[in-house]
Amino acid sequence: MDILTSHKIDSRLKWFLNDFVTTYLEKHYLDTVSSVNPISEVQERALFFYVKTINTVKSINTLFNSGDIVSARVLMRGLFELKILLKKLNADKEEFIRFSKAYEKFKVIEALKFTNENLEGEDTSIYDELFDKKENQEKIIKLQEEITELGFIPSWNPRNGRPAVDKYFEIKEIATSVDEEYLYKSSYKNLCMDTHTSPGHFYKYFLVETEGKKILNLHPYLHELDLMIVITVGFLMNFFEIIEELLGVPTTENLAYGQFQKLFKISYSILPRLLAQGKVKKMVMDI
Repeated sequence: MDILTSHKIDSRLKWFLNDFVTTYLEKHYLDTVSSVNPISEVQERALFFYVKTINTVKSINTLFNSGDIVSARVLMRGLFELKILLKKLNADKEEFIRFSKAYEKFKVIEALKFTNENLEGEDTSIYDELFDKKENQEKIIKLQEEITELGFIPSWNPRNGRPAVDKYFEIKEIATSVDEEYLYKSSYKNLCMDTHTSPGHFYKYFLVETEGKKILNLHPYLHELDLMIVITVGFLMNFFEIIEELLGVPTTENLAYGQFQKLFKISYSILPRLLAQGKVKKMVMDI
């Protein structure tokens, strides 16, 4: 089988994104983490989301530069989740923290119960050296009490127990609650196809010539690099404003914010052309 090892790419945005990330965003990141001193749990969560968002964007940019768009798309999916979680934190604040604590405790209880179940098997010598069933049960009881103190029921009660806590953090639920349902249904769901290796994207790896000959494509989406950059930039919209509100740092007065606004305008100025190219490509595939 013939192999397509590279594409000739004419990207108008790659240089602008790389300059923004390496020259401006990196400095913004270093200045922020060295100056912020969280005084509340809300600010601690906000700082966590800030650090993870910046690191994710840096990794996406590195993958774009290397031509590994598939791996970049997996991280882009995570970037959207960070975006809506940050917006949810900003909207709910203390309620977000309350649900977060309960969610984490339910997960620990689940892990402890799983461990205890495995301690009941025929060959438990490995587990016996690492875990103590009685001690695990005591931890479970303590965690259940802490969940009750948070205002939840430590059971599968659908109204105020584990299901209610899990539902609060469902991506679709969060996206809808922070007015990001459109991006969830369009960009996010599309990115999920690569994260979960959907059969619907197999065609990206095999190109078919007019005579029916198939070619293995080693770099799917590389010809759509600018569209991927536009989506990434869109996921960062309002990021600086929310961080400024939550952490109290003047991010919108920073050079990185100004450069991001320029990148945003450039990106969305060419979006109509990118969408038009996508329509033509679909018409060709349908023939």
